[in-house]
Amino acid sequence: MSLVKNSPRALFTALVPLAIIEAILLVFAVAGGQVTDPEGVPAPDQILIFYAGRMAMNAVFLFTGHIILRQWTISSRLAYGLMGGVMAAVSYGIAIRNHIQLAAPGDGTAITIGLLPTIAGMIGGFLYGQFAGLSPVARANSAPPAANAPETPPPLVFDGPVRVRTSVAGMAIAALMPTVLATLLPYTLLPLLMNGFADKSTAHIFAAVIPAQTFLVMLVISVIPATIFMLCVHHVARAMGRRSAWQYAVIGGVAAFACALLLTFVVPLLAALLVPAAFCGAVMGALYRRFAGLEPMPLPEAVIATDPNALVGADHPSRRQHGVILSN
Repeated sequence: MSLVKNSPRALFTALVPLAIIEAILLVFAVAGGQVTDPEGVPAPDQILIFYAGRMAMNAVFLFTGHIILRQWTISSRLAYGLMGGVMAAVSYGIAIRNHIQLAAPGDGTAITIGLLPTIAGMIGGFLYGQFAGLSPVARANSAPPAANAPETPPPLVFDGPVRVRTSVAGMAIAALMPTVLATLLPYTLLPLLMNGFADKSTAHIFAAVIPAQTFLVMLVISVIPATIFMLCVHHVARAMGRRSAWQYAVIGGVAAFACALLLTFVVPLLAALLVPAAFCGAVMGALYRRFAGLEPMPLPEAVIATDPNALVGADHPSRRQHGVILSN
């Protein structure tokens, strides 16, 4: 039996998706307050305190969920993903109820907005289970080893055929790459766009909101196509018998380049996106391989035979020859 380790490094990694979502929600709250009530916008120190408080709550709840799963001797990554979503939802609900955030969600949007930290928490929980590692646990009824007892045998190894797992969580993480890369684009255009604003306060609001808005828009329009694309890349790589990360990166880059090339026949302006699409596909393939892991090849199903004489191998001569019966 193995349990997931207590790992501060894994906890920090698991908080990255939650940190991104909390920052986006914070930006929208500040921008909305700047428009509706400019005098009521909190100072930067207060904004930082709110943000740090939310992240501290997320960290406490996520680690508490990890401790609970350890007590229940559960170590699967699926369970950790579900735990992260539940804990993030509980943290969000407590923050809404006790006003531990800058602005309350509008009427009829509390549950909808709460889906974002819940999904981020699911990814965070999966990341914790992925990066923390496992540690063996001795059984309670096992006797202590004697002083002259031989050393513990090494862990079991497997030398049979393997293949890359089909991981839903790995596809979800890889599918976020188009959103992340597209969000970086506004930062290259912001200096040019901000010069068009005479009111510099409006320019700062624009500079803060556009990347967050781009992230949410791209998340909605690209996550499903990117997941389907990654599923196709995975099955192509599996059919070709490829298992390494660089092979997945090459297959993902070539597939993304081919898809973008086909789209250029419909929209010629998309030709400028051929190289970025190939880069994005390569990163997605490598990320998926990193998080998916390996699994043993499944055994072939049993054959139902009614005639024992039919159980002859494919290379047996009787499969290519036919007996001749002479008849009068």
